[in-house]
Amino acid sequence: MAEGFGVELSNGDRVMTDRGPAVVTRLGRHDVDLSDSLGSVRSVPFTQLTARSLTAEGVQAEHSSLVPWWHQLPDEARKLALFKQECVLEARTGFRHGLPELAQPGEPFFPFGDGYGVSLTRRYENMAEVISFERTADRDVMRRVYDGELQDGRIGARTLQSWDQAWAKDGLRGLVDGRSTRGRQDFEPLDSRFRQIAHEEFAAFDGTTSTVNLQEIERRIRVRMKYEGIDDAHLPQRLTAQFLSHHYRALGRTTRAQKSRSLRKVSSRSNYPAHHPGHCASDLTRADNLVYDPLLERPMSVEIGTIMSVSTRVITALRIFPRSANGVDIGLLLYDALRSHSMLVDDHANIDDWRWTGIPTSLDLSGNPIHTGRRPVAKSDQSLRGVHQIPGLTPHSLRSDHGSIFVGAHFRNLLAQFGITLMLSRGKKPTDNPHVERLHETYQRFYQQQPGFKGRAVHERGSYVGVVADEPLCTAQELGTRLRQFIALDYHRQPHSGLTLPGAPGIRLTPLEMFDAIAEATGRLLVPQHPDLIYQFLPIRWLRVGHAGVEYKDLTYDADVLEDLRDVRPGQFRDKDNAVPFHYDPRDVTRLWFRHPDTDRIHEVRWRGSHLIHAPLVDVVRDRALARIRERGGNRALNRTTVMRQIIDEIGELTTTPSSEEWRSKMAAARLRWEQAQKDHNEVAEAHRLLEQHASQGLPRIPRVDQPPQAEGVVEAVLDFEEPWPDYEEFG
Repeated sequence: MAEGFGVELSNGDRVMTDRGPAVVTRLGRHDVDLSDSLGSVRSVPFTQLTARSLTAEGVQAEHSSLVPWWHQLPDEARKLALFKQECVLEARTGFRHGLPELAQPGEPFFPFGDGYGVSLTRRYENMAEVISFERTADRDVMRRVYDGELQDGRIGARTLQSWDQAWAKDGLRGLVDGRSTRGRQDFEPLDSRFRQIAHEEFAAFDGTTSTVNLQEIERRIRVRMKYEGIDDAHLPQRLTAQFLSHHYRALGRTTRAQKSRSLRKVSSRSNYPAHHPGHCASDLTRADNLVYDPLLERPMSVEIGTIMSVSTRVITALRIFPRSANGVDIGLLLYDALRSHSMLVDDHANIDDWRWTGIPTSLDLSGNPIHTGRRPVAKSDQSLRGVHQIPGLTPHSLRSDHGSIFVGAHFRNLLAQFGITLMLSRGKKPTDNPHVERLHETYQRFYQQQPGFKGRAVHERGSYVGVVADEPLCTAQELGTRLRQFIALDYHRQPHSGLTLPGAPGIRLTPLEMFDAIAEATGRLLVPQHPDLIYQFLPIRWLRVGHAGVEYKDLTYDADVLEDLRDVRPGQFRDKDNAVPFHYDPRDVTRLWFRHPDTDRIHEVRWRGSHLIHAPLVDVVRDRALARIRERGGNRALNRTTVMRQIIDEIGELTTTPSSEEWRSKMAAARLRWEQAQKDHNEVAEAHRLLEQHASQGLPRIPRVDQPPQAEGVVEAVLDFEEPWPDYEEFG
């Protein structure tokens, strides 16, 4: 690896190693042979050589055992270590750099080297005399003697012999003055190859591997070093022990702690640039409150689904789901995000739930002020009375996790239909979707104000989770209403610390103010929303229409609109067969919906026996009823003359006398989904009623339900009732 340049090696070039200078004797395809001062020749891969510019000593490259330890030493420490090494090498070999190929003029001098037959002890005595003489001519050394820093400028033979022993044991590292590395707080002096192997061994403990003790980890590290041929690593005992202990403590004592540590790691250091309100994020979380199920008269848990505009932190959609949400549920959450909602607080402090504003034909570009009648209240007015707007938008992108409800075919088809990009977080990386995760913490402020708060975990839960201040548990619908009120009256009106504007770092913005500020730059698109928009978010069933109607799951549906479809020719709706597409809501299987190709209107097709039951009929209840009928009489028990009455009897029994704990939970979830379905379809019916009312009066424009027309700063859109409703997908 070169520092911005390349160095060409050839035979005779010098390479610095921890055993002193070495000379290249052979160049191979993947390695080189190095001859050192000990007379040995070893093969070194190119990957263990670090390129350096030509130094004063003529070094062309360095061995990896010196990097980065050697270059982090002070200059004086390096110079002193090299001086000691030159003394040792000259006394041993007769050459200052240890090799005849690197001989200086006049080398070898008597009596240094093996050629003169002088013992090593005698050589060091002579070397001590030479060095002592040279030091008398060194002004820096003599100045230190005169100043009292050194008692004597001479060096004894025993000192040189100690240098020789240190060099023979640890090479160049043994000659470094320990005082120069004293007090270091990092582990850089340790061999980089050892640290790399150690990090890899510690990384294996991510919660999936059983924990072992520190001695076993050290054994594994040293075994790997042996197998990889690393036998020249300098590992001081104290520093090595500190390094291993430090990283072992960081792992965590339990596998759960190790898994949490692994999940906290991130691979990026920059945020996603979400600058448009259409960049959204979605997630589900379990509500930390118990709610009351009036059907079974018992507490139950629910989930909360949220869609947030990341750049503005505005909550555009919120739904309460039973355990656990499915693909249709999350698709309807996206449906809510596309619609504008409002919430009214009257003079008596009565607060309604979020309601669809109908078909929006006006656009308020003055921000999101609170309206009382026709006069918008000034933003400085902190009164809660009036209409609170919850803006709707079509997401450009949607961030979510890898949950099956987000990656399923139904939800992906919806995103493709509306041109929304699905941005999935990485597996086991909740930090990839931090804005919604942080919102769940904000919900805690709401949870703790409600009855039935049970905490986020078992260790936070009291011995009794019941009522607060003698207030009974609220139902799932009431919990959803209160949470929407909290968002509209509290969260949307509170300054958010995560919202900033360029050039105004100290400004405090609420989510709605941020939405207005960004919308002024990006512009708002007025989309005439089809009153039948919800049916684009329901799954489609391809069924054949017969003279008795259309049959699906042993239930027969019929309506007047099917008269022209009883003899459909093959290929009219789908190639190769005469099937007809029907919209199907698994939350209410008492009816299907058909979009007429001529008028583009949605028509309801009801089950013939729907008037005979008064229980929530969802797909789970229907399937269980059919299964019980088959268990009693097999396939022959299902026929057109008896199936309706048998299904009605079975449904009545299933909904009134639940037989098991599992079925009780399913019935509670079924009722919650069924009630939400009635609300959704009633909104559609109300939108159609308003359309017919205005059409009968000849009105060309439709005002919002909760806002009068012709308000100041309002732009109206004209709707032609004679033309088919446009497809919402065209408006993006």
